[in-house]
Amino acid sequence: MLYRVLTQRSSYPLRTIKFCLASVVLMSLAACQFNPLKTEPEIIPPEYSQQQKALVQQQAEMIFEQYYQYQIDSSPVLRSTLAMPGQFEWDDISVAAQQEYIETLQDFRQQLIELEQGALNPDNRLSYELLLHHIEQALLFTPFEHHRYALSQMGGWHTRIPNILINYQSINTIQEAHDYIDRINGVRHLFSELINRLEVAEAAGIMVPQFVYPYVLEAAENVIKGAPFDNQGISPIWQDFNKKIDGLDLFASSDKVLLKKAKRALQRSLLPAYKDLISFLQQQVLRAPKHQAISDLPQGEEYYQLLLQSHTTTNLTAEQIHNIGLKEVARIQKKIRKLIKPLGYPEADIEGAVIETLDLKTFFTWMEDSSERFEQDEQGEKDFIAYQRDKVAAMSMRLHQSFLELPKTPIVVRAVSKYRQKSAPIAFYEQPALDGSRPGFYYVNPSRQHDLPKYRLAALAYHEALPGHHMQIALARENQNLASFRRLMSFTAYSEGWGLYAEKLADEMGGYTSNEERYGQLIMELWRAVRLVLDTGLHSKGWSQEQALAYRLANTPFSEQDSIHAIERYLVMPGQATSYKIGALEIERLRHKAKKSLGRDFSLPEFHQVILGQGALPLDVLEQQVDFWIESKDS
Repeated sequence: MLYRVLTQRSSYPLRTIKFCLASVVLMSLAACQFNPLKTEPEIIPPEYSQQQKALVQQQAEMIFEQYYQYQIDSSPVLRSTLAMPGQFEWDDISVAAQQEYIETLQDFRQQLIELEQGALNPDNRLSYELLLHHIEQALLFTPFEHHRYALSQMGGWHTRIPNILINYQSINTIQEAHDYIDRINGVRHLFSELINRLEVAEAAGIMVPQFVYPYVLEAAENVIKGAPFDNQGISPIWQDFNKKIDGLDLFASSDKVLLKKAKRALQRSLLPAYKDLISFLQQQVLRAPKHQAISDLPQGEEYYQLLLQSHTTTNLTAEQIHNIGLKEVARIQKKIRKLIKPLGYPEADIEGAVIETLDLKTFFTWMEDSSERFEQDEQGEKDFIAYQRDKVAAMSMRLHQSFLELPKTPIVVRAVSKYRQKSAPIAFYEQPALDGSRPGFYYVNPSRQHDLPKYRLAALAYHEALPGHHMQIALARENQNLASFRRLMSFTAYSEGWGLYAEKLADEMGGYTSNEERYGQLIMELWRAVRLVLDTGLHSKGWSQEQALAYRLANTPFSEQDSIHAIERYLVMPGQATSYKIGALEIERLRHKAKKSLGRDFSLPEFHQVILGQGALPLDVLEQQVDFWIESKDS
């Protein structure tokens, strides 16, 4: 695919300004100053010999590979998720490790800015810009090290440990069984560092709000419930280790030795570690704030704006995002009204009824009450999982209509394990191994199969699996033309924007087979539009939880309980919820722009190749790639 990188302007216009303001990077303020009385000389780009260009390519590619290797070397957990065997440690989360991380990033940044950027070829120029942007963004967050909550109802080390051990720690040899045991033994040190970080954050005035603690405590207690800790069934980690040891088909004596060591590690390391964490949290909750938005934290307003820039990869302010949300809510609700009569709403057939003035909330309630749901029983669970599998399988057969390149890595629909059903969402995606040895997983949660009407589940499957997250992530990981670090790179607005765009695209591809499912797609889109309003309302405009709840209940069909959980999510993950709609709107805008420019020469599969062919990108860089494609088609 043809693409280039602009050389006359930065892809990240706030970068220079930000770095002049940030204390974490030692740069001269003079670099940001502009003297209107001084005439700037014309800058003539230097010319490079082929030998110089070749040397700079080699230097750049070495930095890219060294950065990728640093990512891998510094995170045993990342190595596990990438299916790299032999992992027996946890990540180092100490204060000293964090300082070393900052210094390493500064060193990589210095190496990059010393490169002769003008001598780079287009591939390496783009990789250079992306890595520099990524590093500078990370450094900007240094003053806010403790603002990102270490634990919440959305996750943390208390849930990451069983998830890694059960879903990523394979046991194919006796040595790998010992690696598993070593990781169990390492939990106590890890949690000691975790508690230390929680204490340091509290000293800086940062704790999660009170509502978080019951969720975290329950999730932590579930990990140490059951054998070999007590007689309440069997703990998930012990059950997993036994199952994996059985799969080795060892002599009974070898089984006995390994099981004895694992049991000892669970009882003497993991159990006291979790008890220490639980005890600490039970005391800290007494000191925690009842309600807290990010703006309530030290430098909270600055942190929130930085989060918005990071998650959306734009310079949009909270006020602008809030207003976009209000407009999108109104636009989507207008589209929903066009489906009221086709959906058979009785009020629409009353003589003199005006669709535009019907009470939308009453219609929402009617749809929720009359819509089919999967029963909360064994047969309902089977039907729920089969429905999702059928939707993903049917969509996989349609992908060739809209895409030039399809992922080779399979997508597997799997039920969420019982140990994490209570804390897990109704569905989510887990990425494949970098080498394709482990597929992508679309997890569906049987414990919540009755929560959503059936009509909403199709859009959810298309977002998480195909043509959504799996399509985008698997293609990036399989793309050997990208620098290794780019195959792992993620920008929230790009990935979640693509997922939301995929929900709408699925309708064009024949994915929705009824008006109910098309209505479901609009409801899912409305959900993300409301997020723009609520996230900015809570963190920038001083909204209370009650005010946010009232807005969501008035404008969506979601229940009060669902809305409370949603608001609690936005409170502990500020800014993240804005990425979905901002990203999707930009992809839709770029598609319209390309179609308008190219007319009959516009190809949807080619457009999607441009969007997906370079891995994850900030939205302004994504627009550059679309512009270059348009130019290449016009020439």
